[in-house]
Amino acid sequence: MTLHSRHTLIFLLLLFLLLCPMLGLGEAEGGEGEIIFYEAEEIPSDLLSSETAPFAPENVDRVILGRDDRVTVSNPREYPYSAIANILGTYKCGCTMQGTGFMVGKDTLMTAAHCLVCQKHNEWAKTLDFYFGFRNHSNYLYSYNGRWTGYVNTTFPNGYHSDNDWGYIRFEKNVGDSTGWFGMKFLTDSEIERGWYYVAGYKDNLLKYDIATMTALSSNQVNLDADVLPGNSGSPIFDKEYYVVALWTSFTDTENFAHRMTTEIYNKLHSEGVY
Repeated sequence: MTLHSRHTLIFLLLLFLLLCPMLGLGEAEGGEGEIIFYEAEEIPSDLLSSETAPFAPENVDRVILGRDDRVTVSNPREYPYSAIANILGTYKCGCTMQGTGFMVGKDTLMTAAHCLVCQKHNEWAKTLDFYFGFRNHSNYLYSYNGRWTGYVNTTFPNGYHSDNDWGYIRFEKNVGDSTGWFGMKFLTDSEIERGWYYVAGYKDNLLKYDIATMTALSSNQVNLDADVLPGNSGSPIFDKEYYVVALWTSFTDTENFAHRMTTEIYNKLHSEGVY
């Protein structure tokens, strides 16, 4: 090989290496992130709030919520369904996951904590993709596959338990400006048992909803009589004014359970600058 040929080959190799990032070669699928475990902190009482406000972006149509017999959401691009994410990801052990989450601020999404850990191998999520207004992988309102940071207040040290099964994810972009977000209400036992609520989540890449009543079980848990399936974990349970009052976490053969929106959740989000 001549000296000129060697210089040409070296130049082509350097050019290829420079172009690899632009071509997306060698990159992991999905947005990578990290999970942070935190312990509940005492927050001054003057930070307590009775609710946070929902938001619908101007370019997203609002849907009229009504009691009917639909199962599949006809247009997931409409608010408030646009603020619900189909979450697809991989864990560090290589297992895959599908769950549901919902926006509660410009850059913050809530979900069930167990969506962020492989319970078979006790490994946290490695990559996550978030699709809003999802119909299929070429038809959706918005997707996020950038960097993220997840926060949970339980690592399920004694196996799964639904008491503290909630967490949230912070994005590096204001995703909510495009998707909208839900408000939150913190209801008493009697208030939560007087209402009818919508529960909506993704399963097999379809967004479906049902209507439910709830019964208070404890200060942070409720039982609901809606039809929900695996994959719906992290689904918002919300009223007709788009305020989330609980998120779906788990089920048995006879019951479905959800974690209530609590002032502990609000205080943590507030301390992180979400509100």
